[in-house]
Amino acid sequence: MNTLIVLSVLGIWFAAGCLISYFAKRKTGRGLTEYFIANRKIGGFIAAMTYSATTYSSFMMIGLVGMTYAVGVGAFGFEITYLVSTVLLLLYFAPKFWELGKRYDVISPAELLRKYYGSAFLGKFITIYSFLMLIPYMSVQFTGIGYLLKGLAGIPYVYAVLIALIIILTFTLWAGMRSVAWTDTLQAFIMFVSSVILVLFLIRTRFNGFSAFFGTLEREHTGLLSADKIPYMKFIGLSIPWMFFALTNPQVSQRMFIARDRKSLKNMILGFAVFGFLYTIIVVNLGFIARSIFPAMEKGDTITSLLLTNVPVILALFVFTGIVAASVSTVNSIALTLGSMFAVDFSGGQQKHGSILFGKAVILIITITAFVFSLGRFNVIVELSVMSSAGLLATAPSYIGLFWKKSSKNASIVSTLIGGIVTVVLYSTGWKPLGLWPGVWTGIVSAAIFVLMSLAEYYNGGVFNGKQEEKGIYPESSSE
Repeated sequence: MNTLIVLSVLGIWFAAGCLISYFAKRKTGRGLTEYFIANRKIGGFIAAMTYSATTYSSFMMIGLVGMTYAVGVGAFGFEITYLVSTVLLLLYFAPKFWELGKRYDVISPAELLRKYYGSAFLGKFITIYSFLMLIPYMSVQFTGIGYLLKGLAGIPYVYAVLIALIIILTFTLWAGMRSVAWTDTLQAFIMFVSSVILVLFLIRTRFNGFSAFFGTLEREHTGLLSADKIPYMKFIGLSIPWMFFALTNPQVSQRMFIARDRKSLKNMILGFAVFGFLYTIIVVNLGFIARSIFPAMEKGDTITSLLLTNVPVILALFVFTGIVAASVSTVNSIALTLGSMFAVDFSGGQQKHGSILFGKAVILIITITAFVFSLGRFNVIVELSVMSSAGLLATAPSYIGLFWKKSSKNASIVSTLIGGIVTVVLYSTGWKPLGLWPGVWTGIVSAAIFVLMSLAEYYNGGVFNGKQEEKGIYPESSSE
């Protein structure tokens, strides 16, 4: 595909995003709350679209397509497990987080933990920990764009991810959450519509309809229709970290703070559920289509690029733009959330311009760090993404502990730290004790430590503090 054409289409999309960011900037007022969570004024539709675009990144159109190509229907089971668990968590926790966030003027997830547990150190610790665990996941988005630009237009990988860096920084730094949320709506539309058209086109032109397509799958790729193509332990190991994604990944849990009212929050959850289910069906079918057309590929992460070289240029460019948009929206959101966490917990959290400048500086550093990390092209996209979620799973007990009076700040710190160490050690060594994957052990170890330490402090008058600590926010104070 002609390099100039690809860059021109990318430029048009970038210009449209800049126009949206310009109008978002005009609507953005002063202060950290305004910049980082749009003053809690995002409506239900926009909230649903930004949640969807933030969640569904290049992991889907590159990673999940490749995973489906390799293991078949097991990939659908993996992704639908994530979707169902996320919706259930949101239905229970989102109203509570929204209420606490509004009542206590909370901007970031780390600030919520700090205020609840009454520990400034905990806020800083969770901020740094989240940053370290999210860098691999951010780098995956750069990698996805790099693979696509290299495969479609022959642009060297380094220059491809540099282009992504410029786009991401522009959208994120310009107007904060309002810019990210508004551009996410455009991104979500492009990624959804383009993938639908791609599936319909390939089924019509390559198989002459759905019946023939399903018939080909049944005759030639029966193994892909069996769940045993993916080992049970691997399925559990990949799924468990993502089951708690809505709580442990700050870029999505922060979305619980942005809704204008309870109705908008409910619409966000419903909209995400519908979007997520349909998008999962589309992406999984693309993996099946790819396997039927190109049955002997070795590297699944490049299969989407190969598919796009076999469709009309206009369609390929449309889909390409959708994948880039998905990746950009995810990095935008992560960088913005981490920037808010650092601004609140490391610069005093005052509603002053200086704090916002500090947050923007952090956003710049974080995004460049992820860019540099992506130059290594480590591992495959699916497993690198899950590794980040496995590490963040260590924070799940702390967030769930917001609604347990016996929870302890010391338990939060120690369980997160040891859980993170378990993740890094097991992933770096490849060790799977008892056959369980690192993410499973992270969940088990962090949960056990959190519960045991919390109970020890509660019933022994604070054996770690010398006294029973007082928390800043009590769960029962919520109207929920």
